[in-house]
Amino acid sequence: MRVTELQRQRAFTQGINDRQTNLVRLQEELAAGRSLFTPSENVRKADQALHTEDLLAMDVQYARNIEDGLHWVNAADSKLQSIVDLMNEIDNLALSADNSSQNEDDRRSTAIQLDQKIEELVKLVNASDGNRYLFGGHGTTTAPFTVVRDADGQIQGLTANEDTIAGKIYRRIGQDEDLQVNVTGDRLFQPVGSTGTDADLFYVVTTLRDTIGNNNVPPEGFEETRSNNYLREQLSLIRERILDQQTYLGSVGQRLQANQTRLKEREIQLTDALEQAQGVDLTDLVSRAAIEETVYNALAGMGTKLLKQSLVDYLL
Repeated sequence: MRVTELQRQRAFTQGINDRQTNLVRLQEELAAGRSLFTPSENVRKADQALHTEDLLAMDVQYARNIEDGLHWVNAADSKLQSIVDLMNEIDNLALSADNSSQNEDDRRSTAIQLDQKIEELVKLVNASDGNRYLFGGHGTTTAPFTVVRDADGQIQGLTANEDTIAGKIYRRIGQDEDLQVNVTGDRLFQPVGSTGTDADLFYVVTTLRDTIGNNNVPPEGFEETRSNNYLREQLSLIRERILDQQTYLGSVGQRLQANQTRLKEREIQLTDALEQAQGVDLTDLVSRAAIEETVYNALAGMGTKLLKQSLVDYLL
């Protein structure tokens, strides 16, 4: 009789322990927000969860790349707009100097103003965002252009760092999707090999300054190619070239924003998929935990009574 009673007590105690184990497990799932802790618990779901987590991690990196790309695009576009505005100011000054109402002193004064504008222009083409030069190609730590001055300190032109000026910078914004986020100084201001030609922004503006400073008279033998009107035409062509690159930046910005929106939508979908793979149903977990706790408390109470009764039987 005592052996049978002992077995019954052991079985009852095991039942209580099982309920306690179930309750602890459910509480752990509630705390962690997931029902899978080791792959062996459900290999298929574990594989699905791991794959989804990998996708989410990749998307996080894509999102960082997009943010960096947007920052780069916005900074470059802002500086280019300032450059275009400055070129318009230079064009207006040159146009006023071409007016017959201006005398030699007026034009000399205009040339001084142009010289100040050129100094501003140099700062803009060598602009940086943080510690990265915007128009230096992939050479973001080195100024893209070096200033050439005469003995009096007046700017005569700029020379490009040709080793890096044409380098393109890409950001990966999706699976197998790389996007160029920079515009290069050679395409904007001074094409490689064009130093000192009509395609060179700095040659055009410094020559325009010099012509106007010479009472709007080009040097002998260069009456056409260094005239005020001809140089302003070249300035206009360069401005159109820069505007084309601004348009490209605009299209890059739109594509980055579109991918950013797509990634946010995908994050919601992948998060839902991850929760399904991990078997998370908070409402169900709370309900099951409450039931387990109720059953466990009831069994524990019964166990206390049985233990007391068994002790009385043994003594009798």
